[in-house]
Amino acid sequence: MDNQGPVLPLKIVLANDGSYFSSAAVDLMTHMSWPHNTTVSLVSVVPSYRKPTLSHDNRFEGFDKEEQTDCAAAQSRAVKIAKRLREYGLTVQTDIQSGLPASIILHYVENLTPDLVVLSAKDLDTQLAKVGTTAVRVAHRANASVLIARHGGVVRPLKVLLAVDGSQSSHRAVEFLCRLSLPQWANITIVSVAESNSMPLDVQLAGAYTPSQTRTLRPPTPHLVNEAYAINVRQSLHHCGVQPRISLTEGDTVDEILALANYQHTDLIVVGAHSRPHPDPLHLGTVARRLIEDARCSVMVVR
Repeated sequence: MDNQGPVLPLKIVLANDGSYFSSAAVDLMTHMSWPHNTTVSLVSVVPSYRKPTLSHDNRFEGFDKEEQTDCAAAQSRAVKIAKRLREYGLTVQTDIQSGLPASIILHYVENLTPDLVVLSAKDLDTQLAKVGTTAVRVAHRANASVLIARHGGVVRPLKVLLAVDGSQSSHRAVEFLCRLSLPQWANITIVSVAESNSMPLDVQLAGAYTPSQTRTLRPPTPHLVNEAYAINVRQSLHHCGVQPRISLTEGDTVDEILALANYQHTDLIVVGAHSRPHPDPLHLGTVARRLIEDARCSVMVVR
């Protein structure tokens, strides 16, 4: 997992619907550091059941007066956001689209094949739910890593919780994080959780009657495996100029991650999309799904 060679730029799709919540995604992006020449496709979404036609003179045709006003406001908003992102060295392209937000975002992902999709946890249609339907649908169906932003008092350096379990997906999460200029914006804690009683009951009972002289031949316990992998991850992050902490714990994986995140007032949780191999490359594991739904902070799911 050593970070070797030049860091490649990222392709990012940033979705914005003009809601109060969507500003969280922009704020979070400006508090992180991105590789040189990273490009951002800023998609300003006007929620609607109709798709607009944008003429060359930037007038939206085929809309009533209210819809034209919404599109013009989205265009003005996009100009301001793009200017802000460019001040942080990002190359930004803007587009205005109208329709179902999740469908528009997924269409962009399919066509642009970005490395990362950034959007807010909630949208215009979200009421009391912890996370909006748009964020959930994009996280489940986008063939890209997804950063779901929540509002918070974001101040550099961000408190980042990197959840690892030794899986290939976890490995990719570490590699993705290493592509960012970590020392400039992040204090990282590596967390690894050993599931309580993860060994099947029949194996536990058989082990109770195993002669003591043969018990030393058993595979390492989950605690030792998790600790060894966490130390390996820490060494990889050292090559990125980061001095992370390690937190090893036992229990329900999601409960332990959320408890630590709340205790440390974490700004961002980073996790792999799934912990076990799955034939569907878009599969979202239980841990990632629950973190998206229940975390109080922003969550990055890496594919």
